[in-house]
Amino acid sequence: MAAISNRYARALADVSFKTSQHEKVELELLQFEQLLNRERELFLFFTNPAIPVPRKKAACREIQQRLKFSSLTSNFLFVLLDNYRISYFSEIRQAYQKAANERLGLVEARITTAADVDSRVKSRLESCLAQLTGKKVLLKYEVDRDLIGGVITRIGDTIYDGSIRQQLNLIKARLASD
Repeated sequence: MAAISNRYARALADVSFKTSQHEKVELELLQFEQLLNRERELFLFFTNPAIPVPRKKAACREIQQRLKFSSLTSNFLFVLLDNYRISYFSEIRQAYQKAANERLGLVEARITTAADVDSRVKSRLESCLAQLTGKKVLLKYEVDRDLIGGVITRIGDTIYDGSIRQQLNLIKARLASD
């Protein structure tokens, strides 16, 4: 379903950037996703094929009015309902975020460390990764207490494993092969 999610996300990104609404759309999509995650019954309502689309649209319209969504986001949600794609909303929202970041020259990097890192280290990581990618880097940090030390960085599908655990595994493999 990634291809479908990407297609919807790119189409929305095209329109939202053309109309200079990409930031507002991004916030509204995130707000709607949080609502669906928080209210499981609402998600089940929207994804139930037995409930007629006009009824789903009426409920969606009510939510959009209360949350003061732009017409672009509102129409996009209606398209998802019409095409029975609302069950892929989280994937589509994430693909939209990725498409928007690409257009803005941003790349997301997920940093995993054994402990919290201070702002000096964060700043150094950001500048090194910006130099590596040639783009502005948005860093997201995670702590994994199972790491002995070091850093694991994931940018897209590429993983840079500089953890002590990985280094020990490499030494173990070398010793086993000798």
